Amino acid sequence: MSMEESMKGIDGGEQTKGDLTDSFLDAISALALKAKENAPAPYVQPSTDLSVIKMDEYDETEIPEKTIAKIEELKSIIASIESRPAVTTEIQLSKTYKINYAFELNRAQLEAVTTIAGPVLVIAGAGSGKTRVIVHRVAFMLENGISPQEILLLTFTRKAAFEMTARVQELLNDNSVQKVFGGTFHAFSNYVLRKYANLLNIPVNFSIIDSEDSADTIDLVKSELKLISKDVAFPKKNRIQEIISSARNRNLTIREVIEDEFTGLVEYLDQLEMIRQGYARYKKICHIFDYDDLMDELRDALRDNLMFRKLVQEEYKYIMVDEYQDTNVVQKEIVEFLSEAYRNILIVGDDAQSIYAFRGANYENILRFPQKYPDCKVIKIEENYRSNQKILDFTNDIIRNAKIGYKKRLYSKITKDALPFVKKFYDQQKEAEYIVSKILEYREKGIALNQVAVLVRAFWHARFIELELNKRGIPYIAVGGLAFNERKHVKDVISYLRIIQNPYEAVAWHRVLKYIPGVGIVSARKIIEKIIAEKGLNIDSFEKSKFAEGLRALVEMLKAASDTSISLAHKLEIISKYYTPILMAVEPDYQIRLLDIGVLVTLASQYDSLTKFLTDFALDPPSKRFGNKTTPLIDEGEDKPLTVSTIHSAKGLEWYGVFIPHALDGMIPSIRAIKNIEELEEERRLFYVACSRAKEDLTITMPSYVSTYSGFMSYPSRFLVEISKDKFKYQ
Repeated sequence: MSMEESMKGIDGGEQTKGDLTDSFLDAISALALKAKENAPAPYVQPSTDLSVIKMDEYDETEIPEKTIAKIEELKSIIASIESRPAVTTEIQLSKTYKINYAFELNRAQLEAVTTIAGPVLVIAGAGSGKTRVIVHRVAFMLENGISPQEILLLTFTRKAAFEMTARVQELLNDNSVQKVFGGTFHAFSNYVLRKYANLLNIPVNFSIIDSEDSADTIDLVKSELKLISKDVAFPKKNRIQEIISSARNRNLTIREVIEDEFTGLVEYLDQLEMIRQGYARYKKICHIFDYDDLMDELRDALRDNLMFRKLVQEEYKYIMVDEYQDTNVVQKEIVEFLSEAYRNILIVGDDAQSIYAFRGANYENILRFPQKYPDCKVIKIEENYRSNQKILDFTNDIIRNAKIGYKKRLYSKITKDALPFVKKFYDQQKEAEYIVSKILEYREKGIALNQVAVLVRAFWHARFIELELNKRGIPYIAVGGLAFNERKHVKDVISYLRIIQNPYEAVAWHRVLKYIPGVGIVSARKIIEKIIAEKGLNIDSFEKSKFAEGLRALVEMLKAASDTSISLAHKLEIISKYYTPILMAVEPDYQIRLLDIGVLVTLASQYDSLTKFLTDFALDPPSKRFGNKTTPLIDEGEDKPLTVSTIHSAKGLEWYGVFIPHALDGMIPSIRAIKNIEELEEERRLFYVACSRAKEDLTITMPSYVSTYSGFMSYPSRFLVEISKDKFKYQ
C-alpha cells in the first residue's frame, strides 16, 4: 500500500497528500493533548534560590519530649526575668573617685560596675564592652577599699585575665591590682590544689598532661588491659579520651554518653568502662593530672572537705566569671561552692555566643543562674561599639529565631548605608575568586589585610580560597591548625623536662624510651615498672640488656639536666644537645624543627621555676600557629597577613570586613546537627558569632552546590532563609 493510499481522511473522504498530513498531525496533537490532560503533573525541582525559597522546604528537626520539657522550663526561668520591672533611677556615686565612672560608662555598664554586693547576672551582647565592665568593676572595688587578695577573676584565657588586670593598673596607677587572682579555671585549680596539697592529700609535684598525652595514656592502659583488638570498629584512643572527658565535664556516666552520642559503640561499653577505671588508677600511681582532673579534684575537695572550702571562701569573697556561657557543669559547681558563703558573685556572658558544647560547655548554666540565685540582679548591656547598625539588624534577626535565650536587641550609634551582602556562585572556584578579588579591593582602598578575615565552619571549607590566595601571592595566617605545643618534637623535649619534675611520669617515659635502640613496648613497660617500684631508675638492673648503653646515655643526660644550680634554659640546652641526633635520624626537616626547640629555650629563659614553666606550657601554651603561608608577591613587610580562621577560633575577635563562605545547609549548619535541636541551635549561635565579628562589611557567599561523602548540598543555609529579606542584599 502506498503512502497516499494509507492516508485516508478521518471522515472517509478523499484528500490530497498535504491535507492528509495536516489531518494526521492534528489528530496526533489532539491525542497528545488529551494524554497530557489525564497524566499526573510532572515533578519540578524546587528552586534553591534564596530570594524565593521558604522554610517549609526544609526538613523539620524533631524535638523529643524530654527536650521540649527542658526548653519550656528554661523559657519559664527567662520569662520570670523578663517580667521584672526595668530600673530607671539614676545611679548616684557616694564619693569622688580617680576614675570618672559615670562619664566613661553607659547606663547599663555603670549599673554592673557599681553593684558589687550580692549575685549579679550581666548579659553582655557581642561587642557591647563586657571587658570594659570587668576592668572598671575591679577598679571600683579597689577604690572602695576591697582588698585585692579577696578578688577572684576567672576567665577562659590567661591573656584575657592579664590584659584586664593590666588595664586596671593603668587606670588607677596602682600596683596592688597584681594581688588580684586573675586567670583561667585550670590555672586557679592548679594554684589552689598545689597550695593546699597536704590538706587534700595529693602530691604537690603532680604533672599536668594535655589532651593528646591523655589519649596516649589511655592507649597504654588499653594495652595493659590486653584490649588491643583487630576489630576496626573498636574506638581509637582519641575517641575514648573524648568519651571519658565528655562524661566528666557533664557529670554523666560512660553509658549515658555512649547511648546519647555514640550509639554505635554500645557493644564496647564494658571495655570502655574498664579503660576509664584503669586510666584513673594509672594517673594516680604516676602523680598525673589531666585537664579534667584539675576541675574534678577542686570541685570534689570543695564539696567534701569543709575545712578546705571555708579556707578558700574566706580567701576569695568577691568572685567574677567572664564568658559564663562557656562553663561546663563542673566549673559551674566550683563557682557555686566558692560563692555560697558571701554570695558576692558576678557572672558576665552571652547565651547567644555559647558555641563550645563539643568541649563540655553548657549553655544552660547562664540561663539557670537566676534559678540558683533568685534574688540576683539582671543587667542587659545592649549598646554595641563594634558593628554598624545594618550588621546588627542582620545579626539580631539571626538570634531572634532562636528557640530559647534571653531576648536582646543590640543597637549601635555607628551608621552605614550598605547592607550585608549575600552572593551565590556557580561553583567553589568562582566563589574563591570573588572573595580574593574583594580582599584585593579592600587593600586598594587602604584597608590593611589584617583587618580582613575569612571565617569558616570547618577548615576544609577554605581549601579553594587558600589555593586562590596562594595563586595571587596574598599573605595569610591559618588559625585552627596545628598548635606549637602539639608538634611532635616539641612534645618530645617537654617530656624530658616532665621526667625531671616528676620521675614517675609514665607517659613522658614511654615517649622518650622509644628512641633508644632495642627498647620496644614490652621493654619500656618493664623499665617504667622498675622506676615506680624502686622510686628511681637503677641502670644496673638492665646492665646486660641490648639497650643498656642507650639507657645509660639517657640517664646521664637527665642527671646533668636535673642539676638545681643551673637555669631552666641551660637544662633545655643539655636536653637539646642529647635530642638533636635523635631528631636528625628520624626527621628529614630536622633543621626547621630545631628552630622550634630554640623557641622553647627562649621561652624558658623567662622562668625561674621548672614547675611554673611546665604548668604554664600545659595550661596556656604558646599561641604560635603553623598555618600555611605563601612566599607572597605582596611584600610581608608592607602587608600584615589576613586571617583565615574557623569560627570557633574567631570568637572574641573583630575585623573591618568578614567573609563567610560555603553558606549552604549541611555546611552552616553542619549536616550532623540538623537532626538534633540543641545541636542545631548551637549552629545558629555559631553563625551569629561569625557574623557579629564584622565591624563595617559582612559578605556571605555560597556555591550553587557542594558534593561530599555526607551528601549533596544545594540549599542555602536555613539561617539565611529565616532572616527578613530587607536586612541584606542578595545577588
